[in-house]
Amino acid sequence: MTIDVIDAARRRSRRAVRVGLMVAVALAVLVYPAALYVNSRLDDPAPVGAPATVDVPWPAESAPIAGLLPADVAWVRIAGVDLPVSASAGPRETVGGLARGFGHTRAGSVLAALHLLVRTAPQVGPAIFDSTLANQVVGEHAARMRAYVAVSYEQAATAAGVPYGQPLGDLPAEVAGVRVVAYTDDAAQLSVLTSAIDAAGSTRYAATTVHMRWTGSDWALVAPAGGRWDAAVRLADPTDVSGFTPLRTG
Repeated sequence: MTIDVIDAARRRSRRAVRVGLMVAVALAVLVYPAALYVNSRLDDPAPVGAPATVDVPWPAESAPIAGLLPADVAWVRIAGVDLPVSASAGPRETVGGLARGFGHTRAGSVLAALHLLVRTAPQVGPAIFDSTLANQVVGEHAARMRAYVAVSYEQAATAAGVPYGQPLGDLPAEVAGVRVVAYTDDAAQLSVLTSAIDAAGSTRYAATTVHMRWTGSDWALVAPAGGRWDAAVRLADPTDVSGFTPLRTG
């Protein structure tokens, strides 16, 4: 769903291989300090062309996630990631880079978490992440998160030769599933499962703990400790994966 879930992981996994660690250990760091954020790989930057982040019309047909999202869920593609949208659960407004107006419900907290994770990733560019971080991220580490995302974007844009302000390209990861760990009217704790293809062509999974807070009018993302997702991300093995509700059922 900041950031760089799989990039830092890849860099760390390469180091693990060099020191001869077991494959399982190397994969355990296959996720970056950013939930589903896979910052542009400096040694293999994503191609830059048309903006990678756009709001598109909701498709006419949808596939609901049984027991987790409402029946009217549909899908939009943001920075290469398919995200759920719903007339009943939100977002009800996508203007100025923001996605807001999420329902004060369990489903609303899930949709808000997924959208805010993606919209605070460096790949989407400052036109998206600046406003999202300023208006929809809360907590004592929010300022550090804003600074970290900005620096991550600048470094990646410079390395890839992308003019400042332009998106960096699609995120090389997908949201595969969600688990609601705890939910109240004021807060929600979720575990977001992301997947990516490694150099050998195998699918690897990571689970990121995400905290949401109800502000009185909408759901906001609580910035992770230190403004980075490192401590909130862990490798997910096949047993873990089975405990998540798949993001898409059709």
